[in-house]
Amino acid sequence: MKKARFAVLLTALAGVGLFLAASVRAEPPGGDGPEKVPFVRSVAPGAVYNWAFECTAFSGGLNTNLDCDDPYPNNEPNIVVDRSNPRHMISSSNDYGSCCDQYYTSFNGGASWSTGNMSIEDPSRTGSDPVTAIDVKHHVALHSSLNYNFKDDGEACDGDVVVSPSPDGGLTWKKPVVVGFGKGCDLDPTQVFNDKEWIATDNNPHSRFYGRTYVTWTAFLSHSGEFVESPIMETHSDDGGKHWSDPQEISGSSRELCTYQTAGRQGECDEDQASVITTSPDGTVYVAFMNSQNESLYESPAEFDDQYMIVSSKNGGEDWSKPSFVAGMEDGANDYPINVDGRQTLTGYQVRVWGAGNVVASPTQDGKLYLVFSDNRNGVHDSDNPVTNSDVFIVTTFDGGKHWTSPSKVDTGHGDQWFPWADVNPVNGKVGVLYHDRGNANGPTYKTALAEGHPGSFVKTVMSTQPSDPTNSEYFQAGIPGCEFCAVFHGDYIGLAYGSDGHANATWTDMRDPSPFTPGLFLQFIYYARK
Repeated sequence: MKKARFAVLLTALAGVGLFLAASVRAEPPGGDGPEKVPFVRSVAPGAVYNWAFECTAFSGGLNTNLDCDDPYPNNEPNIVVDRSNPRHMISSSNDYGSCCDQYYTSFNGGASWSTGNMSIEDPSRTGSDPVTAIDVKHHVALHSSLNYNFKDDGEACDGDVVVSPSPDGGLTWKKPVVVGFGKGCDLDPTQVFNDKEWIATDNNPHSRFYGRTYVTWTAFLSHSGEFVESPIMETHSDDGGKHWSDPQEISGSSRELCTYQTAGRQGECDEDQASVITTSPDGTVYVAFMNSQNESLYESPAEFDDQYMIVSSKNGGEDWSKPSFVAGMEDGANDYPINVDGRQTLTGYQVRVWGAGNVVASPTQDGKLYLVFSDNRNGVHDSDNPVTNSDVFIVTTFDGGKHWTSPSKVDTGHGDQWFPWADVNPVNGKVGVLYHDRGNANGPTYKTALAEGHPGSFVKTVMSTQPSDPTNSEYFQAGIPGCEFCAVFHGDYIGLAYGSDGHANATWTDMRDPSPFTPGLFLQFIYYARK
């Protein structure tokens, strides 16, 4: 979620750890930032449920700025490639020039992109956390998002998970279907606010569940502003997103792995965030997520370092396994510097960061999965004055998540690397990992890089042709001495997807474009590159 909210919940969550300093939850953990408060809410002429075409972005060569509509910021991009046509792609982002999400659709391998505003439930809604899937069997694109609204006093209410269908491959978008209903406002006696949803379709024609689309999300339950739990929920559809199964809790329980408990039953793994879905060739569906309840990972009480966990279903999401341990993380309360919003950041920066990445299945080998994340184990951590050397790590399983390799670095260089996203090239079987990289000097700017290969042997390509400068931002300014113009937000993830032609398609939040308003400051747009 991208909303300035949860000031009260943040205090409650500090006791839970769940991401006080940004471990797991996107909101709260990590706090109440100024992220998705739209700068413009006016509806475009002729808009249908807010959907409206705005402009066409044309290729800029090695890098393409997808935001041709206005100077307002965009961040948190996702990208998906049509399995049946590698030149057909859909990307999406948080859009601050409208109430909701931005979509970008290409049918020519990125030479041009049709872009505009995503559909929403009703005109009162704000949308965020954009993710898109393409359902080949049913010839429909499906865009998942959060839809919520605000009271006059700023409380966020009715945080629903919705899915917008597109019958023409992402050029037009119909009214969304609500797949997960929220309830209440921040300080109500009971609130269920859904967050950080994900969507994926099983597009393998040999799978028993070919054409089944899955959606997962985190359901934050609170009572009068006090945090209770945040389990992972799941629903699925077999008819192109028209109808959905009843949502079910899938994060499960483990007395060994989930020892800390705020309010639920002993061993319940219900303090989670950042779920991501992947499917194996045999139709097994996997969901990986972060969890902060494994006290064996805490170096001190209330440290709340996270762990990555995984659950799976062999019958299309009807039943789910118990959660298994994937990897421990060095991302607790004293492991990163804290920014002006009370969120974890990087040394010399103010942008909020977290260790979330994703899980991806091999397209050819059942049970072989890769998972990527980042943390500060190689920096100064568990300190009152932490210093970051954030690294991106990868782990592998060959038996469907029962056993995992030890984490290995994707990039052996010095300096901060964060926001990893992985995919597997279906042509050569190599893993690609996209991430932000400050370089060995850990200076004020970052570039976006792609590492390709296999764990222990990656080759790095810098995808961005110009550096991004989050220390001189037109938007989301920290306003503190020494870092007045530093951005406090640049999204929570970036995107990578391979096509059946073996090309890598990357999207990221870029801050290279000079502001037309203030000399020396930079804007925030979505950029695309193809390799």
